[in-house]
Formats: sequence, C-alpha cells, structure tokens
Amino acid sequence: MANVTYTVPNKSGSYDGDMVVKQYTSMIIDAGDTVTVDQPNRGLFILVKGDCTINGTLSMTSKGGYINPTTSGGSDSNAVDSNGLRFPFLTSGGSSSLTAANTLLNGCGNTARSVIANFKTLSSDGTIISVVRQGANGASGVSSTSNGSNGSNGSTGQSGGGGSGGANYQGTSGAGSYGSCFSGGSGGGSIDNNGSVTSAQAWSGAGGNSGTGHSAAGSGGAGNPAGSNAHTQSAGVFVNNADGHGCGGLIILVVKGNLTIGSNGKIEANGGGSRNVYRTDDGEWMSTGGAAGGGNIILAYKGTYTNNGTVEARGGRSGRVHTNANANAGWNNGTSTNTQTHTKTGGLGGNGSVQTLQVS
Repeated sequence: MANVTYTVPNKSGSYDGDMVVKQYTSMIIDAGDTVTVDQPNRGLFILVKGDCTINGTLSMTSKGGYINPTTSGGSDSNAVDSNGLRFPFLTSGGSSSLTAANTLLNGCGNTARSVIANFKTLSSDGTIISVVRQGANGASGVSSTSNGSNGSNGSTGQSGGGGSGGANYQGTSGAGSYGSCFSGGSGGGSIDNNGSVTSAQAWSGAGGNSGTGHSAAGSGGAGNPAGSNAHTQSAGVFVNNADGHGCGGLIILVVKGNLTIGSNGKIEANGGGSRNVYRTDDGEWMSTGGAAGGGNIILAYKGTYTNNGTVEARGGRSGRVHTNANANAGWNNGTSTNTQTHTKTGGLGGNGSVQTLQVS
C-alpha cells in the first residue's frame, strides 16, 4: 500500500475523535510509505486476516488525543472502564478468564466496541492485554538555571509522562502532565527571569506556555496544542521538532498470519518535542519546553514475529538550543548544544509501552 492517512471518524475538535478501525485480508506497507491518521484521536486498531509486512512506517507519533477517559466520550458516549482498555486473546498455556464484550473498549467509539465484542471469551485459557487508563506522571517544574526534568516512564500498558520546561536565571518552569490510555502526557513551558509560564494540562492537553521577563527566546511544551513560544528578541528563531509537537498515540495491530518488520520498517507511537531555539547572533538567553510522553503499542500475532526494524513508543525529545546556527542544520533531535550560559533545555518525555503476544 502507498502512503495512507486514515480519516478519524466522529471528530470532536482538532484533538479528539473515535478510534480508527481497519480490517485487511493481508497488509504490506512499502518502504518509504507511511500509514497514519489525519489528527490526534483515540487510537488506531488494525486487524489482518493473513500476513502483515511492514517495510515502511506505521505511525501514531504525535497523534495521541486530548481526552479525559474518566468522562463520557466517543460515539458510544462512555467513559473508559477503571480497568482501562482490555483485549482478550486465546493463548497457548494462558490461564486468564474474561468475557468478550463491547464494554472492554468503552470510550473508543462504536466501531471498536463492536469488534472487541466478537473476540473469543476466555475461560482459563487466554491472556489479557490491558492499557492503563491514566498515564505515568509528568515531571515537576525546575528552578532557575536548570535543564528540565524528564517525565516518568510508563509501566506495562501505560503511556509516559510529559517533561518539564527548562529554566533560565530566575523562576520555576512549567511542569509536565500525565496522559491517558490514548496518549502520552504533555510538556511544561520554559521560563526565563520570572516570566509568566504555565504547566501542561492533564490528559494530554495543551503544552505549557513559555514565559520570559526580559530579552530572551523560549519554546512552549509539546501537547495538544503545543504551548506558545516566548520571543522578546529580534535574533531568536524557532525550528520545528522532527517528531512533531503532539503526544504519543495508541496502536493495536492484530495479525492472524505472520508479522514481519523489515530492516527499514517502523511501528512507532512516540511523543513529540518542543521547538528548537537558535539565535542568528552570538547571544544567549534561550530555553526550550518539555517533550511529550510516548504512547502504547500492542502487537498480537498468530504466526511468526520477525522484527528487523524498529518498534518504539519512546518519549519525545525536547527542543535544542544553539547560537549562530543554521536553522536547517540536522540538530532537530538529541542532546543540547548549549555551550553558552543561560541556555537550558526541557526534559524528555517518559517512555510509553510496547506489548507483544503470540496468540492461538
């Protein structure tokens, strides 16, 4: 298949919508092609009757929605159960029991609920894969002249928390937040000289705004949407992060045949990052916001599983800072190059979770 961007059904604004559900007889994502959704939502659920080969990219990076799972939502108008999202699978040697029912995917939308209701009921003969309703904690804000703290890593089936913003000179940066079963947490805003900074909103909401009290440049935290940048100097420039600026989303891939990921293949639900900051002069006073947490990936397969590529739900990488740099230079991700004083970077997003299971 070529590049495919699925349209999210039942959209509610720009950061919510039902889980996308697709079923295929067989599936091949060719090298160089990407399969994803058109906006943040409640996840991507793909079922394949035969073999699935991924030489390109299956992505929910920066596609996790701004959703409070404890309140009613989706086309089914339900809250997610306190046990989270649950998937019953028959497995060799499995001993768990669970009745297959549409309530297992409450809050995901009517289509997802109808699919899970047709799974096999477990009677001491299977394994339950769960996705935790609330994500791992975001990082606390840091005091002046400190790089931001990293968000907490998720446990099994749990999304990662958002990182806090970096702090220059005086003040405390914005804290990161927790996300949900659908999305990693958002990042806090950066601060300089007691500026008016904000923390990230819970449940993968808006990233924290950057604030400055003098001539400086700082980026907001990743989130839905990313926090606003602070720009009170003519030499400051903001550069987009390669992973985008949203939160890691949710992928469920169920394959009755063989699942093969080629050497260039990727399945990813990574958190996005804050914007990079650089100055066209040799000045200082730059900071970046916190990155977003990684999401969740479930891979269930009946045949063989071969992974020669990449499967990850890592936390986002915070924006970098640089002086007298080329805006198009290849430093969109990674560690900071802040050799100058008064340049601080935000914290990384916490890692989410990848679960794999061979089913019967």
